[in-house]
Amino acid sequence: MESIRNPLPKPPKYMDTDYRTLPDIESNPLFYDEDAQEILCYWTDGKMVYWRYSPVSNDVEHFVWFNNHFAKDSKHCFLQRKKLRNVDHASFTALNNCYARDCKSVWTTGGRFEPEDISSFVVCDDGVNLVEMVRTMSDGTQRPIRVRIPYGYAKDSKAVYYENFAGKIKILKKADPTTFVSNNDGYFAWDAKSIFWGGYLLPKADLQSWRIVNTEMDLSRDDKHFYILNKLVTEEEWNQKLLE
Repeated sequence: MESIRNPLPKPPKYMDTDYRTLPDIESNPLFYDEDAQEILCYWTDGKMVYWRYSPVSNDVEHFVWFNNHFAKDSKHCFLQRKKLRNVDHASFTALNNCYARDCKSVWTTGGRFEPEDISSFVVCDDGVNLVEMVRTMSDGTQRPIRVRIPYGYAKDSKAVYYENFAGKIKILKKADPTTFVSNNDGYFAWDAKSIFWGGYLLPKADLQSWRIVNTEMDLSRDDKHFYILNKLVTEEEWNQKLLE
């Protein structure tokens, strides 16, 4: 399976179908990518490239996509079905599932934002909150599906950033970019002084004894404190959640 970080550009898959009469993409086996175990968004009928049901570009020959969010043809760069403005085409590339950049700016699913130091900007993880399920397709087969929701941390020499598919980048003002590390699950991260969940500090967390207990339930604890998401809760509340 191709790496989610720094994904390689690839041509859209050819589909012999009419987008105007296209049945549900989410359960259409034509759009199922066996390798990635996900539903493709960019595709072509040979005359036009589409993002899901929407026409995107008639430059089929030169069109490439990085993931289901970022793509470009010979002249334009795209965020899903929308053309990006004021972008350096030659340097535009996707960094992971939720961040792309050129030589001047960074984009997420919420659009452009300007990091404090573009020259040192890097992603800290794959940019994914992964949801896994089994879906019954229109041909009656069942397929494992991975829905990769854009959640992830990034940083430069001056600040740490968080994207959670909300449309706006959050700056973690108390995070130390030098020591900051993401757990690569879309939520948990830490630096030399603090623990974070979803871009928020875990209050009173002891770094030496803190650990993640259940990633799917967003449960963590240290030797004295118990957390659900980023909230400090009682041991009784925590244990009750753990048993659900």
